[in-house]
Amino acid sequence: MDFVHFASTLLASPALVGVFCAFVFAYLHSRAAWNTRSRGLPLPPGPRRLPLVGNMFDWPKTYHWVAFRDMRARYGDVLYFDIMGRRMMILGDPSDILELLDKRSANSSSRDYSSLNSLPHPQDRSGIQPQRDAVRSKVEATQAHVLARVLPRRCPFLHAGAREIGTQVPQQAAHVAFEPTGECALVLFDVDVSDEGDELIEVVEAALEWHGDAFTPGKYLVEAFGILKYIPPWVPGATVQKLSVHWRSTVARLKMEIDRLAKTDTGGNSAVNRMVVRTAGSGEKFPDNDAEEIVRNVAAVAIDGGSDTMFSTVQSLFVAMSLYPDVQRKAQAELDVVVGPNRLPNFEDRDTLVYINALVREALRWQNVLPFAIPHQTVEDDEFHGHFIPAGTNIFPNVWACMHDPAIYPDPEVFRPERFIRDGKLDFSTVPDPTRFVFGFGRRVCPGRYFALNGLFINIASALHVFDITPPVDENGKVIKVDPQVSSGLLCYPEDCRCTIKPRSSQAESLIREAQSLY
Repeated sequence: MDFVHFASTLLASPALVGVFCAFVFAYLHSRAAWNTRSRGLPLPPGPRRLPLVGNMFDWPKTYHWVAFRDMRARYGDVLYFDIMGRRMMILGDPSDILELLDKRSANSSSRDYSSLNSLPHPQDRSGIQPQRDAVRSKVEATQAHVLARVLPRRCPFLHAGAREIGTQVPQQAAHVAFEPTGECALVLFDVDVSDEGDELIEVVEAALEWHGDAFTPGKYLVEAFGILKYIPPWVPGATVQKLSVHWRSTVARLKMEIDRLAKTDTGGNSAVNRMVVRTAGSGEKFPDNDAEEIVRNVAAVAIDGGSDTMFSTVQSLFVAMSLYPDVQRKAQAELDVVVGPNRLPNFEDRDTLVYINALVREALRWQNVLPFAIPHQTVEDDEFHGHFIPAGTNIFPNVWACMHDPAIYPDPEVFRPERFIRDGKLDFSTVPDPTRFVFGFGRRVCPGRYFALNGLFINIASALHVFDITPPVDENGKVIKVDPQVSSGLLCYPEDCRCTIKPRSSQAESLIREAQSLY
């Protein structure tokens, strides 16, 4: 009866009839356009979407990588979410990640330039810009190649930094934090920042702080209603606008610091100066100082990406050594045979220190710095496994799920470097090399990866050669149990990295003191 009344009322009003017909026509036209665009293919599976907000309430609040790993049992390896109009796709299988982000990188290397992450002006940071033109991408790839060749020649500086580990044992955590950042500046700009290390660390960490918010879908309404970004910060309730003022200042500080270091006269020997020369001679034409700007952007990504990877991974390694003494003893036994008691390790030892190299890989796999990597975005419509992937879809590679899949890495929660060794050599025929995943994919691979791997090798080898790392103890000498958990966020660090660090022997202590006097 109610429906009959509604129908009679509707038909009695020509205006309502017109509105109703327009609505039906618009809906049918939209559906027809979508079917034509998608060629009738369905979207990937995922939780059921609600009107307007979509999957806002289905998106995990913390430890996203674990939650999405658990969702795979219900929806499969590819998950799809729509949060207030932002399309998200989660990839949890290594082959899917490599297919979309490596093989199809021409279509999947853009970034989400939403209203939120435009607030801190990330266009100054090449690692999070939208899709670049071919020339910029080519030059940035060239800079990564130059870094790969330059860094090994500059590794004595890394070596010198590694020798300082342990000279300030009571301040070990802060010292480990400074070493990667200071070494990055030394390698990239040929500038010693040992006197201003704390300030440099602060600048780098502050510039990275906003990433977690900018890449957390559904956290702020400005993502759905872009016009809100124009609200002044002084308006009550304009939380994100107030935060954006701080975010913008931190990005500006990092850019100013990079510019200051780049302008420091080093006789043209720094990696950045060499990259500028290489770019200038490439034959490509750039407006104004665009080429030099690209080089400095690459340097900025290398200094914050490389230093964060080293800082977090070395902390995780210290935790692992305190929890797995057998692993530590095997590493030290190899160092004793290859290096001997009268010197510290160097890069000439690298090929023969097989267990140390495997240990570095296992540290990167065991606790990931970026467990849920910064998302890529598709440029054009695509098809994947019989599903339609619309242009503008954000692709999140669940690196943690890949690195902790028991079908790929048996007993993934166990720290076991032996998984990468076969017949006395590094072997990745049965398990993937973690470096293939933890440093990004396709055109977005981290240009600081070479620095990070070199730095991790020499710092870890040097530390284990002269120190015994054991569990922490309380004031009564009782062992404190450390739970190897990491923080929840875009960048993750061990929540508890307490341990006891002591020289292995009087001879090891002599090496430490000798290194301290030399460097």
